[in-house]
Amino acid sequence: MTVIAQNWLAPLVDEVRPHLAGGAVSTYLPELRRAPADELAVAVDLGDGNVLTAGNLHARFTVQSVVKVFTLLLALHYRGEEHVFARVGRDQGIGSYNSLETFIRGSGVPVNPFVNAGALVVVDMLPGDRPQGRVAELLEFLRALTGNPTIAVNEAVARSELALSDRNRALGYFLRSQRLVSCDVEELLWAYCQMCAVEVDVVDLAHAGRVLADGADVHLGGRLLQAWHVRLVRRLMLFSGMYEASGRYATEVGIPAKCGVSGAMIGVVPRRAGVGIYGPALDESANSIGGLRLMRLLALTLEIE
Repeated sequence: MTVIAQNWLAPLVDEVRPHLAGGAVSTYLPELRRAPADELAVAVDLGDGNVLTAGNLHARFTVQSVVKVFTLLLALHYRGEEHVFARVGRDQGIGSYNSLETFIRGSGVPVNPFVNAGALVVVDMLPGDRPQGRVAELLEFLRALTGNPTIAVNEAVARSELALSDRNRALGYFLRSQRLVSCDVEELLWAYCQMCAVEVDVVDLAHAGRVLADGADVHLGGRLLQAWHVRLVRRLMLFSGMYEASGRYATEVGIPAKCGVSGAMIGVVPRRAGVGIYGPALDESANSIGGLRLMRLLALTLEIE
């Protein structure tokens, strides 16, 4: 196993930074539009308190689609694999992440939990009759995963998300017409928008990734996450975490990961490390340009085969 030096990340960030000019920050929300395109930060949690960082580790950002990893874990914990995957597929995504094309394959359920339609179905499975109860459940889980009791929702971002949710609203009503969700669509959307607007930093994501890297059952905040469920989520991250770019990412990098349109990215190196990245400059697939390039370089050092 390679011995990793304390200062190994800074040269990687310097190597990647010139490539950020080839991307653009998301214009989906006013709050995301204000992010500096040249921002790039990374944290790697190797366990036993050994966390390496480079870049602005104090930058705060919303998780956006990265939250889908955590909502899926909670749904598997509370509902079980059979219940979850009767309503959401396990295929690689087709078309855009928020498109009705995500219903085309198989039985008509969303292709996977990481497209927006699938994520809405998953949020409908979480405990709590009202939006705030479901959000509180997620926040408790994230605080336990990261060890950060201050993690909270950025209300301004959440309300912007809700105001600009026309496409997700259409998906929600379609899902309800197919009896794939049962709760009120507007309440479901408000819960989902708040979950996407949870604010973290790269160290929080690295801590969460490190917890999910172990091969054993995880005892966390009074919950027992089954090892099989955690492995299943890692596998889904690998082949569908980057939307239509997932196949290329899986073959070129091999680290299970999930991106969000804020530039957030979480990576899980099984039995080795958790990775958190923030790079708001995005490529044409809405994945972080800096995050993808950093993950390729990290895979070489962390000996991903």
